[in-house]
Amino acid sequence: MQRFSTWVRYIFTAIFIPIVIAVAAHFIEEQPQETANVVLKFLSDLWEQTWFRLTALSLCCFVAGLWVDWLLRKWDGSRAKQREALGAEMAKYGNYLGQFGSVPDSAKINSYFHSAREFGIWAPDEVNINRAEKLIVDYLKNVGTLLRDEHFRQAKQYAKASKARFQAR
Repeated sequence: MQRFSTWVRYIFTAIFIPIVIAVAAHFIEEQPQETANVVLKFLSDLWEQTWFRLTALSLCCFVAGLWVDWLLRKWDGSRAKQREALGAEMAKYGNYLGQFGSVPDSAKINSYFHSAREFGIWAPDEVNINRAEKLIVDYLKNVGTLLRDEHFRQAKQYAKASKARFQAR
C-alpha cells in the first residue's frame, strides 16, 4: 500500500505543477501587460463556479493527505521495529531448530512465514516440515538475522533466492 500511495503522490504532483507553470508561462508570453488582469479575472470567474470549489478542495485535500501519510510513516518507526522484532524471533527459533533433538512447531513456523509475507518478504506457503527442515532452519536463521540487523532489502533478496531451493524439494 505504501508503494501505491507513493506513486499516486508523485504522479499527482508531477501532473499538477507542469500544468500550472505552462498556463502561467503562456499567459505571460502572450500579453505581459494584460496578463495579471486576465489571470485574475479568469481565476475569479473560475472560483465563482461551485463545482470548481468542491473539486479543488477535494483534490488539494487528497494530495495533502498523501503527503501527510508519507510524513507520518517516515516519522513512525514502528514498522521497522516490528520487522526487527520478527527477525530476532525468527533467528532465535532458527538457532533452536538447528540444535540436535529440537522439535519443530509447525504452527510457529507458519506464523513466522505469514508475518514475513505481511512485510512483503517471500515465504513458502505450504512446506513439509520433516522433509525441508534444513531449508526452514536456513531460512529462519538468515532472513531473521538480516531483519534483526535492519537489512530489509537483503532479507527480501535472500528470501527470494531461497524460493528456488524450497521449490526443488
